Amino acid sequence: MGALADPTQTPLQRGIAALRNVLGQDAADALLQPAPMRTDEAASFHFPLPIDYTGRERRLRIGFPTNFPRGRLRLNVEPSPWLVWPHATKAGLCLHGFQERPIMGAPEVVVEDSLARLARIVSLSEMGSSQATRDIEFQNEITTYWSMQHGQSYQNLLLLDRPQAASELFALSDPRRALPSGQETVWMASDVAALKAHYRRVVGRTAVVRAAETPGFYVKLQSYPDIRTPDPEELLRWLTPHLRPDDAKQLLAWFDLHGTLASRWIVLELPGATGAPIYCLNVRSFGVQPERGAKFGLRTARRRPGMPNSHVPALVRATALDVLDRASILSRDISGTAKQLENARVVCVGVGSLGSAVAMQLARSGVGHLTLIDPDTLVSANLGRHVLGADNLGSLKATALRDKIIRDLPTTECAAYPTFAEVVMSSKPEVFDAADLVVITTADWQSEVTVWRAKSSGTTWSLLQAWSEPHTQVGHALLAPTGTFDGRHLFTDNGDFRHKFTEWPGGGIVPLPACGESFIPGGSLGMTNIASMVSHTALRALTGNIVTAAWVSSIYRPDDVPALGGKYHGPELPDGAQQLLLERGWPEHKEEML
Repeated sequence: MGALADPTQTPLQRGIAALRNVLGQDAADALLQPAPMRTDEAASFHFPLPIDYTGRERRLRIGFPTNFPRGRLRLNVEPSPWLVWPHATKAGLCLHGFQERPIMGAPEVVVEDSLARLARIVSLSEMGSSQATRDIEFQNEITTYWSMQHGQSYQNLLLLDRPQAASELFALSDPRRALPSGQETVWMASDVAALKAHYRRVVGRTAVVRAAETPGFYVKLQSYPDIRTPDPEELLRWLTPHLRPDDAKQLLAWFDLHGTLASRWIVLELPGATGAPIYCLNVRSFGVQPERGAKFGLRTARRRPGMPNSHVPALVRATALDVLDRASILSRDISGTAKQLENARVVCVGVGSLGSAVAMQLARSGVGHLTLIDPDTLVSANLGRHVLGADNLGSLKATALRDKIIRDLPTTECAAYPTFAEVVMSSKPEVFDAADLVVITTADWQSEVTVWRAKSSGTTWSLLQAWSEPHTQVGHALLAPTGTFDGRHLFTDNGDFRHKFTEWPGGGIVPLPACGESFIPGGSLGMTNIASMVSHTALRALTGNIVTAAWVSSIYRPDDVPALGGKYHGPELPDGAQQLLLERGWPEHKEEML
């Protein structure tokens, strides 16, 4: 920080004083010159910059907006170093990276921070600076530079599998839009089977793909093409020197064969390890209508002329592309947990308010195969706490949740049985035999007893029983690892936990005007806390981080229990704590909890 601010000065005067201070008073006196002001500016200056690595002299234009310092200091380099200096854009300099907000605060802070960032950019590009360092800066943001030059197409692509080698890509347009718009999302895959599977997931029926078009080509770059993109007709000459020779031949052959297509895509995986970032080029050849994209059906390739007639590219744009392979979907978890869970098999008995949240969290954490068992139907009273929504009212919870999981997370295998756990155990014992973990959240003692009875005979699967106490201030999970365990002694004959932390009038259960129907009251946020506790326990069991019988409890704001009409007699929270997770061995005597 520079000299102390003079409180008698205006923000503009303080900003100019800070500018002179950063530049140095002698340099400012000799080199800082007034510049013609632009719209909404209160002051502007020119200042010469060091000669850059191209031998070019440039100057810095500094503009103070009328609302400075709320308005950012305007820094522009003249003439523009676009595609010459790293972090230079067509309009100015990118002083702040992705999701990095411009500095706000006192005039001195804004000026000093802005010029410090500018100095780092200048140091990359001044005479004598390192070309290797500069190239790395360009390569780290190369797709941004390319997309600024290309502009964006109006269609999005979903790549259903990431090819391991150069490959043609089959295509289907998303068929769910009733009226064609020319902007439908296009699904692409190197294997027609992947297109069929995705069609079945999102549409709900099997597609017969008789002649899928191949308007895309996937290829791995071995080195970086020039940051300055060429005219459309020079695209292949710009690109092919940076491919393996065989890949370049395949690309050129595909491009010639599909020259009659008005729209083609070249998907470029950047240099580096497997799973490197991807950049997608949309190449338009003729009849260019930038606002309309191509539509591909189940037999599109049959309509292509027998004799190829290649057209010179007329327009190249960037296309938004998302990859739906497992590595991409789970790429934000770099702990390695998702990789461990790829082959894990979990059976969820009960997918109500608690069980549905747990199942979804396990799927998003990377569990490779889920089986959902629940006979109930979704009703409006479920919506406040369930992961399913109004579109699923009247649907069986198990099948609707299965459909949601495989639609949202297409690399997760999911099966559904809309019946009771006892029925599945009897008619399809292989479902449980193949499981690594069974999670039961039914709050239905008959089903829980059935599962515990099986567990007491010894199983290869672990068992996790979880539930919420009324009003969701407290939740519990009992984990029984592989082997022989029986937790029935921890409950009364009607399934009431002998070591609960809260007491409620009438047991806290709210009856409904139907035979045997009731519900356990509680809000969505409380259920979310408990679901997270259960999911963490499940994941730790699946990854070998819990190998003994465990009792895990979630306690949230126990002081609120009396206000809700209950009594709390569980563990006290430390001063200042709002929530507590406890993990210990199974309880033996209730006196331990008093």
